[in-house]
Amino acid sequence: MSATSEKFHFVFSHELEDRIQIKIGSLDGERPQTPINDLFFSENSTFIRNLNDTKRSEPFVVCQIFSDGQSLCLPVQTSFKSFVDKWNWNEWLKLPLRYCDLPRHALLTFSIQEIISPTNIRIIGSTTISLFASDGTFRRGIYDLKLWPNVTPDVKFNTSTPGKIEPLSNEEQVLINHTNKNVITTSNLQNNSKQSTVKSPVISWNDDSEYPMLDELNRIAKLIKTQCDGHAIHQEWLEKLTLKEANSRIEKERSNSKSMLLLIEFARTMIDDNECVVLYFEPNCEDIINYPIGYTDLAVFDPELDLENIVESKHLKLARSGRKAMDKDLKPTREQREKLMQILAYPPGQFLSIEEQDLVWKYRFFLSQHKKALAKFLQCVHWDKEEEVKQALDLLQQWVTMDTEDALELLGPAYHHPKVRSYAVSRLRQASDEDLLLYLLQLVQALRYERYDLINAFVVDTAGEEQNSLNGSSENYANVVVPSDSISSDQTKSYIPEIDLSTFLIQRACEKPIIANYLFWYAYVECENNSSLKDKAISDMYQSFVERLSVTLKTKNEQTQQVRISIEAQKKFVDKLVELTNIVKRVQGSAKVKEDKLRSLLLAGDDSPVKFNFLNFDPIPLPLDPEIKIRRIIPEKIRIFKSAKLPFLFVCETTQGEEYPIIFKYGDDLRQDQLILQIITLMDRILRKENIDLKLTPYKVLSTSLKYGFVQFIDSQPLQKILERNYTIRQYLQTKITVTNAEDTTLAETGIPREMMDAYVKSSAGYCLVTYLLGIGDRHLDNLLLRDTGQLFHIDFGFIMGRDPKPLPQAMRVSKDMMEMLDEKRLSDFLRHCFTAFIILRKHANVFANLFSLMLDANIPDIALERDKTVKKLLDKFRLDLDEEKATSYLKDLIYSSIGALLPQVYDYFHNWSLAFR
Repeated sequence: MSATSEKFHFVFSHELEDRIQIKIGSLDGERPQTPINDLFFSENSTFIRNLNDTKRSEPFVVCQIFSDGQSLCLPVQTSFKSFVDKWNWNEWLKLPLRYCDLPRHALLTFSIQEIISPTNIRIIGSTTISLFASDGTFRRGIYDLKLWPNVTPDVKFNTSTPGKIEPLSNEEQVLINHTNKNVITTSNLQNNSKQSTVKSPVISWNDDSEYPMLDELNRIAKLIKTQCDGHAIHQEWLEKLTLKEANSRIEKERSNSKSMLLLIEFARTMIDDNECVVLYFEPNCEDIINYPIGYTDLAVFDPELDLENIVESKHLKLARSGRKAMDKDLKPTREQREKLMQILAYPPGQFLSIEEQDLVWKYRFFLSQHKKALAKFLQCVHWDKEEEVKQALDLLQQWVTMDTEDALELLGPAYHHPKVRSYAVSRLRQASDEDLLLYLLQLVQALRYERYDLINAFVVDTAGEEQNSLNGSSENYANVVVPSDSISSDQTKSYIPEIDLSTFLIQRACEKPIIANYLFWYAYVECENNSSLKDKAISDMYQSFVERLSVTLKTKNEQTQQVRISIEAQKKFVDKLVELTNIVKRVQGSAKVKEDKLRSLLLAGDDSPVKFNFLNFDPIPLPLDPEIKIRRIIPEKIRIFKSAKLPFLFVCETTQGEEYPIIFKYGDDLRQDQLILQIITLMDRILRKENIDLKLTPYKVLSTSLKYGFVQFIDSQPLQKILERNYTIRQYLQTKITVTNAEDTTLAETGIPREMMDAYVKSSAGYCLVTYLLGIGDRHLDNLLLRDTGQLFHIDFGFIMGRDPKPLPQAMRVSKDMMEMLDEKRLSDFLRHCFTAFIILRKHANVFANLFSLMLDANIPDIALERDKTVKKLLDKFRLDLDEEKATSYLKDLIYSSIGALLPQVYDYFHNWSLAFR
């Protein structure tokens, strides 16, 4: 607003659909130095960087918006930068939230964190500031925020980590609906406002006096803002002098500050070349009374609020009579039986109506012979009714045994009773080690739904070791002390004590080293997943679990002690690898220059700056594949890929003298790829059990942190690279023929051996179906790879569940280049493989639904975006509403429409064009 303008330009917040932007400036003042201990192996102090080494400081700022203690969006952070002296990011951040979606008391939080080791992050300090000022206007301009050292931001309304040092106003101006003009004056705003009393937070400062320096900064900042807004008399000669003196005093006060000050700037809103103030406004209501979050002075007394609903209670008692003897003989009619079968066909987690719940309860004894009905029955139980709970638990022991994969549903957040969860664990105890490894990723996620006191309460009983050894090696479990009431009073023919999920996982880890390896890494990654207060509590739980696993392995027996030592060695190897890649990434130049630097660091041996000899170290299990032991990295065969994240290819030498290539990715969260590859592995196993081998390539992926991990390298070529060399896929495969068979009719017809052609047709069909079912997006010819054996496979699963960076994506990627080598017979085989696999996988749709249900709270990006729709979108792909014939017809139409689609070809053209300029 100019100095001569008498108009107040504004825009209502509900009308503004732009995303919020914040500029992160610099950090001034004295920074605290706090000793940090490693989480898992505190004795390895060499893993931790010296915090006083400012040359290696890599701080970053994390921003997030909260309201009523709940996060409104995912956190956003600044890019990683190395600072020598002053920390100055000077970076604009765009938060994933629009102005129109903001509540009145939205709180913006800042947390400055610093990487102190490859697996640990220290919180330097945090602060908060409300997005709307006391008069309901969105904040503008530059702010100096007081930073509270070594604490996480307090997201309550009366925050204990405020960034502004001025006291809150006791009166707030709130617009009402009849204020509906484009241009108003300040006096009109005051006339159209209402007041509400707000209690000022109690703040205790930890520096000298009352921060006179901060008071002086606020005073000067307000004077500058008054002048910039045109509220002062314009005198050019005087403004030059005063502004220069004001800026000089601000820089002096900031540099001499005993506390930390974070400089931020809010973006200004320009409409038609006019700077507008954003006013908070809620439409469609006569009057808005804006009570602050946490307001407790207003009490609404309802005398019937806590009284029993006698109508509902009467209905419940009539429908769920305790006369079990009569209910045992009840048989459903034909119509009721059909309705019950319809209910059993519901996908996991689907809500049952009151009528459906009553029907399932009424015929619970009839349904007890259906193993698929147990989860539906448990949904019908009112767990606050003691009589119902007693009946349900009694019937649980009589129910026909459910399948192991179906028991996964009982470990979700909907089932809290410890007896029910113990029953699910008892089913998992019957699973083989191979099956358990397939579900281990989800079982680690299910720990977040366990009772935290159970996870923390168990301690290792070393006294029971001798007794356990007398029972035989088949019961090589970790002995733990459990509460006395955890043992069921019901004695079965083969008595198995009830245990919780965490104890079961540690027991199996003590039996099988490969389970211990993956269990550690899956849980260790979750210790870092603490972006919010709720995640922080869960992160602490996972830390307790990891510590308990460590203690158990250390004290169980000699075998488990060796497993723990190998995990320590793996962790050290990963940490040193991170340090090595960090050094290389700081090198200026092309990928070839960085590659030469990496090779020289590896050849340095014991003189390496990371103090680890990668040329010769004691054999350790490879974290990605612990059944493989490696003893060195071969410097001559390393490679750095030309990509934004610069993936590193390391070729390791195993103890057998063989080569094992792995890709180390730093800067990527590989948990999403890890999940998709796990599901593809499970699909491949289900199909193989039905004697269907689609030649899939489910390569291994392991996330060892939220920022880095390992990927198995498969020797192959991208289709884009093949086609760029003026090859067709047929011509390329013909160059890879090593052994010919004169009697091979396929070779005579197509020029390609039969096994190679079959592998190509089957793998193409398999991945077309897999990518469709999982909604994998961003498919282009650079992430479709072809092996010399003819097997086609996909990589890079950054977009899943229907997400795609391109508009109007195809549901299935079947390009003309892929189909050109398929004649009529091979095309028929391609369709047959797709249809057969689709029908088989449809029968196991509930398994995939259970696995994804347990991943909903894992903060995996594409699942977190639409958490409530994830399982539904997955099940919709299976088209369970159609019979097999109609489902096959639907898939056939989808394939033919994808083959003739033009948009993917256009997208490939633009993708190649963009890569040419990278």
